[in-house]
Amino acid sequence: MVRINLLPVRVSKKKEAGQQQLVLFAVLLVAGLLGNYLWSSARSRDLAQRDAKVARTREDIAQLDRIIGEVKDIKEAQQALRQKLDVLDKLKQARSGPVRMLDELATITPRQLWLGKMTEKDGQVLLSGAALSIDDVSEFMTKLKTSRYFSKVELKKTSAAAAKGADRLVNFEINATTRYNPLAADAAAAPGGAPPPPAAAAPRKG
Repeated sequence: MVRINLLPVRVSKKKEAGQQQLVLFAVLLVAGLLGNYLWSSARSRDLAQRDAKVARTREDIAQLDRIIGEVKDIKEAQQALRQKLDVLDKLKQARSGPVRMLDELATITPRQLWLGKMTEKDGQVLLSGAALSIDDVSEFMTKLKTSRYFSKVELKKTSAAAAKGADRLVNFEINATTRYNPLAADAAAAPGGAPPPPAAAAPRKG
């Protein structure tokens, strides 16, 4: 009877199986490390892209803030310039308005009426003087009412007084409101803001 020793064969198979398991484990380990590396790289790229996007967004916001600041500065400069122009316009009106109003007053004053005193405060004017007749006073009031430079004309009082070379004089006092810028006042009062055509000055009597 022949006996065969199978122990070396079994040992060899076990050794070969162990090597295969080691190779498989090494392959799995390498695959896991490679997969982890690829996943980590992908996450790093995604995080870098997100950081770059956040940085660009912050730059855009900073640029918009600069633009908004510049626009605000421009608006403030425009407002300051507009206020300066308004002040200059008011100064110009204050300088030229009374001159035009006095010229208008001299034009519409009847020849037989004399202004003795004129006082003005806060746009309210008091005219006092004398005339040869009450008709001259009435004519003067009518011209004041049709003048662009006066409004709210009201006769305050009249009185008779003796004078040399004439039977009697009529003393009078008239209240009125002055309008140094009649075009602007008419534009504000007219429908649609359109200024009416300027009224012609009344011809002097006589």
